[in-house]
Order: sequence, then C-alpha cells, then structure tokens
Amino acid sequence: MRIHQPTVSNVLEDEIRARNRASFDGAFGGIYSFWMDRPWLGRAVAMAFWGGDARPFYESLRGIGQLPEGTFVVDAPCGAGVAFMALSPSQRLRYLALDLSPLMLARAGRRARFLGLRQIEFVQGDAERIPLDNGSVDLFLSYWGLHCMSHPGAAVREIARCLRRGGRVVGAMICRGPSLRQRLILRPGTRSFGPGGTVDELAHWLAAAGLKQTRLEVSGALAYFEASA
Repeated sequence: MRIHQPTVSNVLEDEIRARNRASFDGAFGGIYSFWMDRPWLGRAVAMAFWGGDARPFYESLRGIGQLPEGTFVVDAPCGAGVAFMALSPSQRLRYLALDLSPLMLARAGRRARFLGLRQIEFVQGDAERIPLDNGSVDLFLSYWGLHCMSHPGAAVREIARCLRRGGRVVGAMICRGPSLRQRLILRPGTRSFGPGGTVDELAHWLAAAGLKQTRLEVSGALAYFEASA
C-alpha cells in the first residue's frame, strides 16, 4: 500500500505549535486534564467522542510501576502527568516529562509534588526535537500526542533515535479514518490537531523509523501501539 505523507510548510508548522500551546494553555487544557485523571470519565469521553475504548490506555500504565531500578523513561508529551499515577515514590529510575505547553507542565509538576514523586525531570520542549543523546532511553511513552504534531512521522523517528537497542515505545493516538465521527471531529489542521494520520500511516511510521511493531490495537478512532528498537 502506498502511504501518503502530508507535507507541512514551516509557516504552518509554527502555526500548529502555537495553536497547540494556546489550546492546552487555555481552558481546554484544564478540562482535558480533569477527565484524563479520572479513568471512568476518560473512558466515557473516549466512547462518546471517538467511539473507542480507553481501557487499554489506562491498563498500559500499570507496567510503569513495575519497571526495574535504573530504567530511563521519557514521557512526551506528558500532559498534566496522567501516567504519574502508576509511579511509586520509592522507584529509583530516571523519568523525563516533556511537553510543549508550560501550563500543562506546571499541572504535571503539581501532580508530581502531590504524589511525592521526586524522580521526575520536567522539560518544556518539542517532542519532534528531544534534547537527549541517541540510544539513551529504555521506555518511551507517546500517549495522545502524535495526532497533534506537525510532523508525526518525524516524531516517531525521534522516538526511535532516542531508544537504546531493545528499548520500547508504548503509545496511543487518535487516527483519521472513514467513519462519520472521524470525518466530523478529527479535522486535520484545526484546533489542536496537526495533519494526523491513519492506522496504516502509523504502522508505516513505526516501520520506517526502524521500529519493530509488537502491538497495534484499534478501537474506534483510537489506536494503541507498542514497538521495540
């Protein structure tokens, strides 16, 4: 299958980033954080808007609490730190939380302090250009960010660059598709959405980045994926 790769001009790229910051720094960021922090509500919103089951997302978080000592985790974009709920204050690992929105990072920082998590480093930055050495990351969390980015394929390549040999990426993405819900709600280039991608394009991005796909589960407009370097 031939995969169409949308092109994004530098001007549009800047517009998408500015729109994302404005969206998540505004009222939507607070509303989004509220429902994501409550699995029962997150599941209801996912089904109502995207016709998909959010349980695989929340279930995937459990593994974070079982990571061995010394693991290096990158969470990008981290949002308000919903993945932190799986961490224990006693876990001795390195955890880098990166997000484009300063207010979402501030929310994540407050959450970390409330949970007593001192092992988290916070960085405001772009998930398409992560300030880390090649092959340095054991686990990359890419939850609900690829559909917001100006170059999702480039973001996946950045994930692959950061992962050590044998490292893993676990993620979730809202995908374009043929359903009426997807056509009406997921409109590329509007609100906080970038060009996005289909399920087939997501699989292509993983393969093109040299990642071995180990899981790709689709529920409505939601795609859950895992891959290894």
